Amino acid sequence: MSSDIDYTIKNVDEIPSPALVVYKDIVARNIQTIGGLLDGYDRLRPHIKTHKMSAVAKMEMDAGITKFKCATPKEAALLAANGATDVMIAYPPVGPQTRRVVDLAQIHSNVTFRVIGDDAPSIRLLSEACVDADVSIGVLIDVNTGMNRTGAPPGEPSVALAKLIDSLDGLTFDGLHAYDGHVKGDGEPRQTKAKESVQLAVDTRKQIEAVGIDCPYVVASGSKGFDATDEVDGVTEVSPGTWIFWDTGYGEALAFPFSWAALVVSRVISTPADDLITLDAGNKGINPDVPVPHFRALNLDGELEFLVRNEEHQLIRLEPGVKRPNVGDVIYLIPKHVCTTVNLYDEAYVIDSDGNWTETWSIDARGH
Repeated sequence: MSSDIDYTIKNVDEIPSPALVVYKDIVARNIQTIGGLLDGYDRLRPHIKTHKMSAVAKMEMDAGITKFKCATPKEAALLAANGATDVMIAYPPVGPQTRRVVDLAQIHSNVTFRVIGDDAPSIRLLSEACVDADVSIGVLIDVNTGMNRTGAPPGEPSVALAKLIDSLDGLTFDGLHAYDGHVKGDGEPRQTKAKESVQLAVDTRKQIEAVGIDCPYVVASGSKGFDATDEVDGVTEVSPGTWIFWDTGYGEALAFPFSWAALVVSRVISTPADDLITLDAGNKGINPDVPVPHFRALNLDGELEFLVRNEEHQLIRLEPGVKRPNVGDVIYLIPKHVCTTVNLYDEAYVIDSDGNWTETWSIDARGH
C-alpha cells in the first residue's frame, strides 16, 4: 500500500461494503498530535462535525479536551449527553432550530450553551425564546473576515450587534467567532493570510471593549489556519475539525502531521473491460460533494481515471500496465472530504491495533 501505515484489515471479509472504517489507535494519535501542536488543549475547541460520534467525543474528553464546537442541535445534544459542559453551536439558530437550542438549555441546565449570530432580528427572537423558557444562552457574533458566507462586517457593525446582545435578557454576549475557510495555500503564505483574516476579529474585539463591553472569547479557524491563528494575540481558542480523521482534501494541500484515521472499504463489483473496474462506493458511499479525484485508493497502483459516478457505482479506468483486480477484491479508499463521508453512514467499523474489526461505533449525530 502507498502509506507507511498498514491499513489492511485482517478480518475484512466480515465487513460488508461500502463501509466506513475507523482506526482507533490512529484517532488517539491524532488527538495527541494536535495537543502537541497547541502545547495542550486549553486553547482547543474541536469541531465535532467531522466525526459526529459519542465514542470519539469521549476519547477527546478522556485526553483532556473540555470544550467543543458543533454545527447542529443534534451534535450539541450528543455532546451534552456525554458529559460535555461547554458547547458552542457554530451556526445561527433560525426557525424551529431556535426552539431546539432553547430546549437543550432547559434539559441540560449544567451545560453552558453558546451560539453564533449576525442578524439582529434573529437574535431578538432568540432572546424572547430564552426569556420565555427561563434560560440563558451565550451568543458570539459571527464576524465575516473574508469567507463571505455568513457573518457581520468587522468593526462598527459588529460593535452595534454587541451592544444589542449585551442589552437583551436571556442572552450573554460571549465574544466573536471567525472562520477562515477562504484561506488557501500552505506554508508561510497560508499562515500570513490566516493571521491577517483573524486580525480583523481581534481588532473588532478591541473596539467592543473600548465601549465598555467585555468580549471574553475570540474563537477562530478551521483546519486550514488554526496553527497560525493560535499565535495571534487576542485569539482565545481555535476550532478545527477535520484533523481528527484527516483526508486527502486537506492532507494533499497542508503539511500537518496528522494521519488518515477513517477510510471506506469498497469492493470491485464488475470488470467491464481489461482496464475498467466498477466499485460499490458511489455518491452514497464516499464524499458526494467533491470533484475528481473523489478519493485515493490505497491498494490500486498508477493514476486512476474517474469515469462514471452514480449513487452506488464508481467506474474507474486503470493506468496502462496496471494489473486489474478481480470482482470481489477489497479496495481501501481515503476520502477527499471525510466530513461528508462520515455523514453517509449510521455506524463505523472500528479497527484495533492488531488490524481487526472488533467493535462498531454509532454515528449518533449524522444528518441534522
